[in-house]
Amino acid sequence: MKSKPRPTPPAPLAPFKVLSFAILFVLLIGLACNTPTNESSNQTQVALNVQATQLSQSKTQTAAAEGETEVKEPEGKPEEPDNQAAQDAQTATQMAIDVQATVNAQQLTQAAEASPTPTPTDTPEPPAEPAEDQDSPQTQPTFNEADFETWMKSASILLYEDMAGDFSVTRYIKQALDAMGLRQHVDVKDAMGTFKNQLLSGGPGGQGWDLIISGKEMRTSIQGEFYVYINDALNLGSSVIIEEWDMDAIASGKISTVLARCGVQFHRDWLDDNIDRHLLYPVDGTHAIHHYPNEGVSLTNPSGYWIWTDLGDWMKLRPGSSAIPLWSARVNVRDSYLTAVTCLDGQLTIQSYSSHSYGQDRIMLMWQNYIYNALKTRYEYLATH
Repeated sequence: MKSKPRPTPPAPLAPFKVLSFAILFVLLIGLACNTPTNESSNQTQVALNVQATQLSQSKTQTAAAEGETEVKEPEGKPEEPDNQAAQDAQTATQMAIDVQATVNAQQLTQAAEASPTPTPTDTPEPPAEPAEDQDSPQTQPTFNEADFETWMKSASILLYEDMAGDFSVTRYIKQALDAMGLRQHVDVKDAMGTFKNQLLSGGPGGQGWDLIISGKEMRTSIQGEFYVYINDALNLGSSVIIEEWDMDAIASGKISTVLARCGVQFHRDWLDDNIDRHLLYPVDGTHAIHHYPNEGVSLTNPSGYWIWTDLGDWMKLRPGSSAIPLWSARVNVRDSYLTAVTCLDGQLTIQSYSSHSYGQDRIMLMWQNYIYNALKTRYEYLATH
């Protein structure tokens, strides 16, 4: 009896197609969802995709092994292998590899975009410009005495000296200027109108006077507006020397601005003192006005010229004053009974005693020291402005 043919089992590679499409589906889903928001989620997604790929490959290998175990070769001529199934499996595997490569490429691109571009280390930075020091003091020019002496000979000096109206006496201030070789000064003598015009002119070329001397000793009327003009000259940088014997009468007037600016005020009227009370004493005595250019100046030789009349005035320092007392009518008194002070860093000198109350040989030396130091202050001012 002829045996009945054995039924042919289903092709053993058929499960590969199903698994291949499953692998492709899982990888495509993973790629579509692979949009990380940060580095941690990106790494997690990639790990899941790789794990799914590995799991799918494991299942494929297991299914293949089971197919080989269950399938038995039929008797007779062996059948040709299912080439289509093998090609499908190979295609699925290649697609998995391509998908994974795409995921890796996207990961590298996103990491590169998130990382800042490094600054080249071999490019030298431009040298930093030195910062300007706002708190550093202004460099002061070195004082050159020879240059100053040359400049002083051509300095613009305005002189008012009311003793020019008394032809019986010598003009001490003019003689002091002439003896210093400063003969080119503008001398208005005792002409107050001319003095006013010159003050208002602003000096030669309107550049400001280097030195203004207001010598009021003849008991004339330099007051009021003249001290306004003098204050204006101080504002422009001019050096000023004032001889004023009548502060008691005008201290509350226009001169008050100049006095306050200097840090002094009227103290007492000086009159009717015996001649032995006319001696003046240097206060401290270390200031340059006491020593340069003339050394050893003393005002202890009263002449009695203004005896039995008004000898002048005494000043005193205001609280917190920076004025430097020069002469006092009382020994060892520093802040009152003052008859001469210098202030504003030497720009202004005020004398409240009468020059002719002392011998010519000494008072001229004192005036030369006033003039020299006032011009030195002006010279240094011009060097920094």
